[in-house]
Amino acid sequence: MNTAREYLEIQRICRQNGLSIGSDQINQMASYVEMLVDWNKKINLVSRRDEGNIWYSHVLHSISPWFFLEPPHQAKMIDLGTGGGLPGIPLAIVRPDVHLVLLDSIRKKTAAVEDMVKRLGLRDVQVMTGRAEDLVKKGRPSRSFDIVLARAVAPLVDLVQWSLPLLQREGGRAGYAGIAAARPGNRILLGMPCLVALKGGDLDTEILRARQRVPASTVETLDLVFEGSESLGLVDKKVLVVTERR
Repeated sequence: MNTAREYLEIQRICRQNGLSIGSDQINQMASYVEMLVDWNKKINLVSRRDEGNIWYSHVLHSISPWFFLEPPHQAKMIDLGTGGGLPGIPLAIVRPDVHLVLLDSIRKKTAAVEDMVKRLGLRDVQVMTGRAEDLVKKGRPSRSFDIVLARAVAPLVDLVQWSLPLLQREGGRAGYAGIAAARPGNRILLGMPCLVALKGGDLDTEILRARQRVPASTVETLDLVFEGSESLGLVDKKVLVVTERR
């Protein structure tokens, strides 16, 4: 399938699942995919074996949680271990109103991401080099984010422990009933503050350890099953939403 057909297929799948993406946005995504492939020849941003399937394995996977969940308007978000800008850059294209920090510990990767963000014209996206656990020491105030994002970065227990100090204590959970009722095209407004982790496989042990290590946390699980997912290789993909009980 050539690039033109791929991005039209992504646009169709998004529309079928209640997420409207305009032509300017899909063209931005196409530009991003081209840049990502180009940078991947110089730096290992995504697996080389995935280069022919970036649209589905990476871009669509990054967008798919937003078939079910709706980030509040102008939410302040940070993408931990962003690598090649995933899932942050696709989210920034779909939701240009959110404020995003893309964080990675490897300077070569953040240099590539900075270049892509600049060329894509993503004005409300900041790129930082560092580790999540050191972020406060580098001048970023603690408790300053509404949502922490992470995609295939680390075990859930580590993500929870890194995220809680970054999340604001105050936030709009009024009326939030959890994600169990979320359906494609019938999105649930995401309660804040929270960690949103994109993971795959059997996560029972990871969830148990996170609950044992951080007993004040609540973990909700949502299967990323939507119209078109069964034929795209997104098998056993899940989104975990972790909040701190008060």
